[in-house]
Amino acid sequence: MVVSGYKEKEGESLTPFYNLITTKSAWLKHSVKPWLKTGTEDELASRPYNTERILHYAAALQLVSRKTTIPVPRLIDFGKNDDGTAWIELERPRGVWLDAVGDQCRMPAGKKHVADGGECDECDRIARANARRFIAEEVVPQLNSLTSDTTGLDGVVIPPLWVQFHTKTAYWPSKKSASGQQEYVFCHGNLHGHSIMMHAETLHVLKIVDWEDAGYFPPEFQLWSVERSDYEDLYENDEQRKRLMALMM
Repeated sequence: MVVSGYKEKEGESLTPFYNLITTKSAWLKHSVKPWLKTGTEDELASRPYNTERILHYAAALQLVSRKTTIPVPRLIDFGKNDDGTAWIELERPRGVWLDAVGDQCRMPAGKKHVADGGECDECDRIARANARRFIAEEVVPQLNSLTSDTTGLDGVVIPPLWVQFHTKTAYWPSKKSASGQQEYVFCHGNLHGHSIMMHAETLHVLKIVDWEDAGYFPPEFQLWSVERSDYEDLYENDEQRKRLMALMM
């Protein structure tokens, strides 16, 4: 496992899925092993897809960059370690997360929406409108053009987190289309305001990131939102989640 410019490391953070190392020029995501059961609760503290999610990210980037014009981070390298964990190294885009655009006014001097350059609702509104239009007109149509007769990616099915969150199902079988037709479409699986990176000055979409949950699913799985509140509602919509889970079985 080699990280470009590792000595220039700017930060490191640990999540239930991976350890993220940020350098001036790259991101490194290194999967962590699923944590053990704690106490008497009959569930894992983290999901058992960590290695597969990292490898999914690499496979999805290769597919999307080869067959679409969707802007994604450049894949530098990826691989598996002897202990079963996996890693991926990506070129770090120099942009700002959509969810963070409104933290300050992004307009140049003399054109600020906010005199002191502080929190800016107008920059947030412009960026979200640009992102919403770009995803609807560019990203989703191109993803829908990528089809398969089998669910998952490279033989592994990782349902979106809003499906996994309320179920104890450990692994999902790959499903073959009963009609033999390529009726499944490629889905990002986790497309919301913190997986969309914007250009800090133009407020247009710079990169679509975080493809760990990507794969081929029924068209109904092509869900996304530029509003965090709307995306979080996916976790609480029991009727929709059960209907989508049924399509997977």
